[in-house]
Amino acid sequence: MRTKFSGILTLFLALFVQILFAQQQTVSGTVTDDTGLPLPGATVSIKGTSKGITTDFDGKYSIKADNGQTLVFSYIGYKAKEVRVTSASVDVQLESDNTLGEVVVVAYGSEKRSNVASAISVVKSESIEQVPVASIDNILQGQAAGLNIQTSSGQPGDSGTILLRGRNSINGNQEPLFIIDGVPVNEDNFRSINANDIQSVSVLKDASASALYGNRAANGVIIVTTKIGKKNSGTRIQYRTLYGQSTSIDPNFELMNSLQYLTYRRQRGFNSFSDTQIAALAAQTNTKWEDLLLRTGTTLSHEVNVTTGGENTTSYTSLAYFEQEGITLRSNLKRFTFRNNTNVSSANNKFNLTTNLTMGYSVNDNPASAGTGSLDNPFINAYIGSPSLNPFNPDGSLDLTGDGTTGFQNSPIVALNTATLNTGVQDELKIVGKIGATLEVAKNVTVGSSIGMDFEQINALTIITPGSLRGLNNDTNNPPAALIKGSHQENFTRNVTFNTNAFVTYKNTFSDVHNIEVSAFTEYVKQHFDTYGFEAFGLDPKLPGVGAGFTSGNTTEGPNSDLYNYIPTAFSTTTNGGLFSYFGVAKYDYDDKYGLQASIRRDASSRFSKTNRWGTFWSVAARWNIHREKFMENVDFLNELKLRGSYGTSGNDRAGARFGAFDLIGTTAAGNTNGSGQGYQGTNGYWVAQIGNPDLKWETSVKANIGVDFAMFKNRLSGTIDVYQTTTEDLFLNRPISTLAGFSSINANVGEMQNRGVELSLSYDIVRSDDRKGFKWSVNGNIANNVNEITKLTGDGLIETTRTALSEGDPFGSFYAVRWAGVNPANGSPLYYDIDGNITDTYSADDRVILDKTQDPRFVGGFGTNIQYKGFSLNALFTYAIDQYRYNGSLAVVEDPTLVGISNQATSILREWQQPGDITDIPSSAFGSTRLLLTDRYIEDASFLRLRNVTLAYTLDKDILGKTNLFSSIRMYVQAQNLLTWSKWRGFDPESNINSTFFEFPTPKTWTLGIDVNF
Repeated sequence: MRTKFSGILTLFLALFVQILFAQQQTVSGTVTDDTGLPLPGATVSIKGTSKGITTDFDGKYSIKADNGQTLVFSYIGYKAKEVRVTSASVDVQLESDNTLGEVVVVAYGSEKRSNVASAISVVKSESIEQVPVASIDNILQGQAAGLNIQTSSGQPGDSGTILLRGRNSINGNQEPLFIIDGVPVNEDNFRSINANDIQSVSVLKDASASALYGNRAANGVIIVTTKIGKKNSGTRIQYRTLYGQSTSIDPNFELMNSLQYLTYRRQRGFNSFSDTQIAALAAQTNTKWEDLLLRTGTTLSHEVNVTTGGENTTSYTSLAYFEQEGITLRSNLKRFTFRNNTNVSSANNKFNLTTNLTMGYSVNDNPASAGTGSLDNPFINAYIGSPSLNPFNPDGSLDLTGDGTTGFQNSPIVALNTATLNTGVQDELKIVGKIGATLEVAKNVTVGSSIGMDFEQINALTIITPGSLRGLNNDTNNPPAALIKGSHQENFTRNVTFNTNAFVTYKNTFSDVHNIEVSAFTEYVKQHFDTYGFEAFGLDPKLPGVGAGFTSGNTTEGPNSDLYNYIPTAFSTTTNGGLFSYFGVAKYDYDDKYGLQASIRRDASSRFSKTNRWGTFWSVAARWNIHREKFMENVDFLNELKLRGSYGTSGNDRAGARFGAFDLIGTTAAGNTNGSGQGYQGTNGYWVAQIGNPDLKWETSVKANIGVDFAMFKNRLSGTIDVYQTTTEDLFLNRPISTLAGFSSINANVGEMQNRGVELSLSYDIVRSDDRKGFKWSVNGNIANNVNEITKLTGDGLIETTRTALSEGDPFGSFYAVRWAGVNPANGSPLYYDIDGNITDTYSADDRVILDKTQDPRFVGGFGTNIQYKGFSLNALFTYAIDQYRYNGSLAVVEDPTLVGISNQATSILREWQQPGDITDIPSSAFGSTRLLLTDRYIEDASFLRLRNVTLAYTLDKDILGKTNLFSSIRMYVQAQNLLTWSKWRGFDPESNINSTFFEFPTPKTWTLGIDVNF
């Protein structure tokens, strides 16, 4: 019996020791993100206990846990993950959280997505970084539902046209307000800002999201938040570099070669060469001017950034150089940027100080006159230049003189001469900074204040050298008879905007389920705009760009020495503007199920008279987290479901001229504006330039939105659906007045416009893997349908422009033209539809009608995919626009038979009608040109699908780098921008210029190689 008892006791003690050993087991591992990079500061806790730790700088952790216990791994912006302890080593890879659990930046703060009642889209840093585009707005294309950004120029650093949920104004500002780290900035200029510094971009669409910005938020708000370190994350250093090449896009029409061009000119009577002579000339010279005027541009970038995170201080600092050549001569951007963001908090976290500073200096070399009919425009000359014109001298050097003129017969040479010998450059200093502090003055009560600045200084230099064709022909402002050639022009612009605000917030929770937050703010914005410049004439070629090389204005010429040909010109303007506001917001949440939010804001703008200076804007919003209801507990497939709605107003005071970040200054249409200049006998003269309207008041947008956010199938599928309507009242428009006043119109509030639409965003994980190096595949996409309608206009409801018109009941930008009916097979004459729809061969501008063709697309969006496997990743983004139209002025020129005497033509003109019975789309040249007629012949469908970005990358992580203490990861990648485009458009770029294209600077294709090294 004793032996049996001893055996049982021994077995019990062995089991006890084993259990005791398990309880004391140390579990360690590494926490990484979905790209394999370590996550310092991630939380590792034991489920059901209060025990937890955070990962170190390398994402490593060590915690004591029992076998069978569950470890919970979490990190802001990532999906939490639970792992049951079965061994002493547990490595975890967290996935980005695109569902309702993440924290998003909202107006004047941040909010947990599940508590947001507004329509907000978020674009994260991984979608923005290391894209070889110098302007951050262009990087956002296709990445947020309802955001329509179209690149209007391929010039490095140029901004695109930004529309959010359509156009909400006609003469007022139409683009969203941009906020960078709490500072409103100029939405038309981002070339001096480094996109790699961005952490996230929040797109605020509805009234609830944007109403707190009051008068500036009629067109929505885009909030850019830059990077900052995380507490207790240590120091991380990263070096990035990339190199790329850019090439032009195929113009999608074919031009004649020398043989075709000479033969067609003979057919038209411009030469009498025989076939043999034409063949010999074509064999001798067949110039492709695009090879001389266009080029392969290069892109080069270097960047170093340092991120630190201590117990009470975090920071992010970056220093970067970016250089990009355009695809034509004299097109270049060089940029230096510096950024520092620092957060400091007290030991008890009651006091917080934040500083944000970015400084950028850029030099932008612009090609002359892109998108115009000027013969300096390299893009028109690249395609209309005669292929039979030899551009080389007998010694093989490039001929930059030709016949010495600046007319059409010498047009390609003019463009080459201008690009080679003349100067057109801008240098810019951009500083955006803010300092802010918050203090918890009492339990649940916090006060704070900040001051920010957007400083922008631009110096523009234009030099027409004496030896250039423009200089030799005196194509400057100095008199043609001047004997000393050339001109030197400098323009200086400084735009400084200060923004200060102060707030107090009360936040508390009652009975664990009632959450209340109330905030009151006051804000003051002041803008100072200065510009001045001069132009001097008669340059000494030995002293280019130097004042000593200018000819004195006292110099006289002519037979009687009484001609003053070199008097310089000068100008100077100073303008100020201001905005004062006070506003408040109240939020209520019940148990994370139901939420209410209300806001109100009062704005006073210096743009209006005292009578209408103040505007009041407000919003209300509600949400219901349906998935938290008890009746949803057994709905296993649905993880999150939120219904939300909002209604409110916002304003727009930006009518007339636009100068800067808020357009607080410029043409103040509420008051008379005077002009000045040279009067009688050279004296100063003054006159009334504009009659003011003291009754002018705010444009007001009334916005309604209903949305649903959802996630299902273990968050595998997530998405957002929004339905909205925006009505803009009191539009800024010109109202006709009696000409007895000396003017034909006055700026007034006389119109209304409406936008209605639906937006859908989806994200789906096709393949998941718990192994951080396992195969993963996800797809995402968004689409937005917007219908614009002008509901009220002045007069008879129709305001005509050239080929477009404003018409009640029709969208903004509707084309207004005579309908093209083709070519008469009997005689080759152009055919048209009259106003009643009858075919006629007589053109009349009175037959113009509103067409079902508009400049803004009905549908916009993007879709993409992300594939990862064993360190490899493949990302692709497609963008598209459907049902948008442009007037194709470029094609109209190269299909104009009257220009064949001075310019090349498209091969399509060889289909010209020749004899009765010919069925063709090209009329007989005997009937002249139709290019300048107001028809829809060249109003074409510019819908497109474009492979915007595709990236193939490979990441070396700690597992591969071994025991090195120098690198934590190395990422190498190859990337392509605008690789493929599908479109019916017969031109350079379907995205280019809003309603009429004319040999514009097209968006290039770009290939880049890059490497990111994390130390």
